[in-house]
Amino acid sequence: MKLLILAIFAVAVASAVENYDGPEYDPVDWSRVVPVYDLPGFWEGTVYEKLAPKSNPRSSRIVGGHEVVPHSHPYQVYLLLELLLGTSACGGSVISETVALTAAHCINTARRVTVVAGGHNIQQIEPSQQRRTVEAVNLRVHPEYSRINVLNDIGTIILDNPLTFNEFVQPSILEPPSSNTFVGFTSQATGWGRVADNAPTSPVLRVVNNVILANAICAETYGNVSINNATICIQTTGGRGVCNGDSGGPLTVVDGQRIQVGIASFVHSAGCESGFPHVFERVGAHLDWIRDNSA
Repeated sequence: MKLLILAIFAVAVASAVENYDGPEYDPVDWSRVVPVYDLPGFWEGTVYEKLAPKSNPRSSRIVGGHEVVPHSHPYQVYLLLELLLGTSACGGSVISETVALTAAHCINTARRVTVVAGGHNIQQIEPSQQRRTVEAVNLRVHPEYSRINVLNDIGTIILDNPLTFNEFVQPSILEPPSSNTFVGFTSQATGWGRVADNAPTSPVLRVVNNVILANAICAETYGNVSINNATICIQTTGGRGVCNGDSGGPLTVVDGQRIQVGIASFVHSAGCESGFPHVFERVGAHLDWIRDNSA
């Protein structure tokens, strides 16, 4: 019996390794991987820093959420980032066999990105995972991305080695062109962010449900500098929401089918549990740019 178990394990690992294509074969020192928001000086000089400069911006988690049913969000990807400031992580979403969508602030200074699709426990080599290495030349950042005001916070990642769609990896369905603001819809945000203040990031994918707010309400907190027709905000009653490790991840709603309406961008520097709205880049405002930067 032990021999049979070992044989099955060996086949599973071999299957997983077949889906890897580069330096990510090397073991990851997870103690050195931090959410991108936590890198020293990352937001220095931006509107994010100026919102509450005396507060602690390191409350970092899917707050008030729970672990998802494994592989129930097959469009979600984990991004392992090699930056000048250190090794970091963000979320993202698959939109085709060769393209992933994320926040501009996640990849703007990246030298290399490892895209992990089909993962649940990101710190394990799971047979469902497909990992792809992407060099800086294949990272596309919106040309009008503003680090200072956190505007046009969107980017694409072009994969040389296509993903294989299966039960574990599927594309996100992007918001179609429409005038729907989705105000009042219940949204879902997913990610591997920290599970408590100053705690390690979650090794498993988590989800939180929040109501989408009108931009006018969101602008009462952030002003019109960072809130416009290309942003979408969620209510965070009870301190529920996203945070540092969840940057770049998808915000989805059900409107006939589950569609992606947002990309996790930023939260108030008073912390993720402060009750202030959390802000996402609106996918529907960038459909032409996404199309033009997916090859």
